[in-house]
Amino acid sequence: MSVSATADRGRPSAPSGLGPVRLDRNENPYGPGPAARAALAGAALEPHRYPDPAYQDLTDGIARAHGVSADRVAVGNGADELILLLALAHRTDSRPAVISGQTFQSYALSLGAAGVGFRELPLREHAVDVQAFTAAFAAGAGLAFVCNPHNPTGSLFGPDEVAALCAAARDGGALLVLDEAYAEYAGARFASALPWAAAGARVCVMRTFSKVHGLAGLRIAYLVGDPAVVRAVRRVQRAIPFHVNALACAAALAALGDREHVARTVAATESAKRSLVAGFERLGIAALPSAANFVLIHLPGRAAAVAALLADAGFPVRDVSELGLPDRLRVTVAGRPDVDAFVHVLEGILADV
Repeated sequence: MSVSATADRGRPSAPSGLGPVRLDRNENPYGPGPAARAALAGAALEPHRYPDPAYQDLTDGIARAHGVSADRVAVGNGADELILLLALAHRTDSRPAVISGQTFQSYALSLGAAGVGFRELPLREHAVDVQAFTAAFAAGAGLAFVCNPHNPTGSLFGPDEVAALCAAARDGGALLVLDEAYAEYAGARFASALPWAAAGARVCVMRTFSKVHGLAGLRIAYLVGDPAVVRAVRRVQRAIPFHVNALACAAALAALGDREHVARTVAATESAKRSLVAGFERLGIAALPSAANFVLIHLPGRAAAVAALLADAGFPVRDVSELGLPDRLRVTVAGRPDVDAFVHVLEGILADV
């Protein structure tokens, strides 16, 4: 059945006048907290002023939040900029890079744009293959990007796996970049690489304000790690002064201290995720366990058709076949009312596809 024919049958869609319920970008439906909103409003009164090119207040705030010195912190225009800058900085190193297969596309795109050779290591049972990475470091890989929790499968490293990766990178003299964009959603189970990044090993951690802090539209993230790596990133950044805008800096600094908003967001997301997964179970849809604010589902032979129909109904989701995961869709966890509406629409679509 075609998309247009299905839509003509009057299947329920997203609430009229509210626009699509975007379930394809892993956005935070609750937005920023009150502290960030207030800081943003204040900064908006002076859009004619450039930000501090050193971003000192924000850099110092991040350093205090993680108990590190400021020379271990670099800020960026979203994690994508930091990934590209790290790739550009690696061009003076002849060793190849390694990344996971079936992962966040920015790693491959940035390495390719920077002209850095790289190899993809396939996932193992929908999770990053730690042994493959440790072997790659031993074999001479000089750089690795790994996300934890993993995007798009939602898998999570245990403490021993984080330690194994970090130790292998240290022993091989390689730079390991752990992308912890979804760290807060993983809760008490999460084992961060920040202790390694703070201790002198060649380990860097990336965090973003786009997810749990709800500042995706402002594009701001940061890197914590080896001062030598931070200096290399900052050298490349000198070509693009004021690469992070003043509004983003003000909102991010305020968001750092708003632990109540983070806790509320995580709790609401976890509750809505349980409802979403229960809906998938009721519809007989296999879903991978997820430590993030999204769920990966399996729809053999009909994922693309279902994704098209969902988009037509106002609920776009992410078809991850281009990442090497055919027949799977990644669904962002929306607010509870939108989750319920999505499951209702999905049920109607599955009856016809």
